[in-house]
This record gives sequence, structure tokens and C-alpha cells, in this order.
Amino acid sequence: MVALTWDEDNDQGLRKQSFREQAVRILRAQIISGRLEPGSMHSIGTMAERLNVSITPIREALHDLAKEGLVEIKRNRGFIVRQPTDTELDNIVQIRTMLEASSVREITERSLISDYKPLRKLSRRTQTYATAGELEEFVESDREFHLAVLSALGNDKLLEIVGTLRDQSRLTGLDQLAGTSVLEDSTKEHELLLDAMENKEPEKAAEIMTYHLRHVRGIWAGQAEDTRE
Repeated sequence: MVALTWDEDNDQGLRKQSFREQAVRILRAQIISGRLEPGSMHSIGTMAERLNVSITPIREALHDLAKEGLVEIKRNRGFIVRQPTDTELDNIVQIRTMLEASSVREITERSLISDYKPLRKLSRRTQTYATAGELEEFVESDREFHLAVLSALGNDKLLEIVGTLRDQSRLTGLDQLAGTSVLEDSTKEHELLLDAMENKEPEKAAEIMTYHLRHVRGIWAGQAEDTRE
């Protein structure tokens, strides 16, 4: 077998990762972006052929994704892409808000980031993907941005928890927003966040992160804003 690749244009192939890691990354992006629709059933063999790899790394990747709550493995049948409930999504946003808002407040108070240029570059890249409607690239870049900001605390467990929560929550809504201004508007909040952090405004940074996560929750629901209290 050779590199992992989709049999369509602009898909991601083998980089400096194992087949299992690559399969996790590719399948996760396909699920989160809506390319693999919630509730859809897929066979492991067909997916292995599609990625041009053996069944083993696909099966291993699916076990990882099942632990993240993204898929349900059906014995002798394949796997189903999970559809999160509104309650699950609300709970995830609540937990993320507690973790991420307090984290950016602490990072700002302690001045743990000395150079904001890499983060601003990543923010602009995310916005470019949003504007172009390139959902899979947007998902990965947006995830990278949030985790890069939080990494300033040096807490690997925090990154693991937030990363998993993000993956579990991006299962609906995105495919309907490709090419619209809604995703682009949400990425502009990244710049506002970085401005507050760089200007040593911890409370403002926490407020922007809180608003951003609620805004994104609305996007998952197919709304420009989240109307939940």
C-alpha cells in the first residue's frame, strides 16, 4: 500500500505521520466538515480503498475516533458517523467556555505570549479558508489556532480535553455555510481576541472568547448567532 489519499481533488495525502495518525486526521476532518454526513454508514473496507491503505490503520483510526465520540463502530458492518444532540452541543460549549475563557485570561494576566505574529498569521490563514469556503482546511486551521493560544499555559491535558471537545462539537452546520460570510465573521473574532491579549486586557480577552464560543454554537445550529441564554 502507498500513501493515504482521497480519490478526489485537493485531498490530503501522506505527510510525516503514521498511516494510523493520517487516517485519524483525514477522517476527523471529513466528519467535522460534514463531508461524511452525520448518521451515514460506511464500511471499513470501502474506506480503506478510498484512502488507498490497508484495513488495519483504518480500523485503528476508527477506534480512536470512537473514543472521541465521533463515530460508532458496528460489528461486521462498519461505522456510523455520530449526530450530537443539542444538549450535548450546549454542554460542550459550557465546558469549553469555562476552560478557554479562564485560560486566555490567565495567559494575558501572566503575559505568557511574547510574540503574537505566528498566531496572527494562523488567524489570517483560517480566515482565508473561511472566505474561500474550504471547510476541511478551515476546520484544521481553526482548531490549530485555538490550541496554539492555549498552549501558552504549557498544560498538555488542557489541550487534549479542549481538542476532543472541539472535534465532538463540529459535526453539524458547517457544510451549509461554505462560501457565506458567517464563517469569515467568526474568524474575525480571533483578531479581536489577539488584540485584547496583546494589549494586556485579560477580562476583555475572556469576554471575547466567551462571545466567540457562543457565536460558534449558533453557527453549528445553522444560525448567525446563538440565541440561547
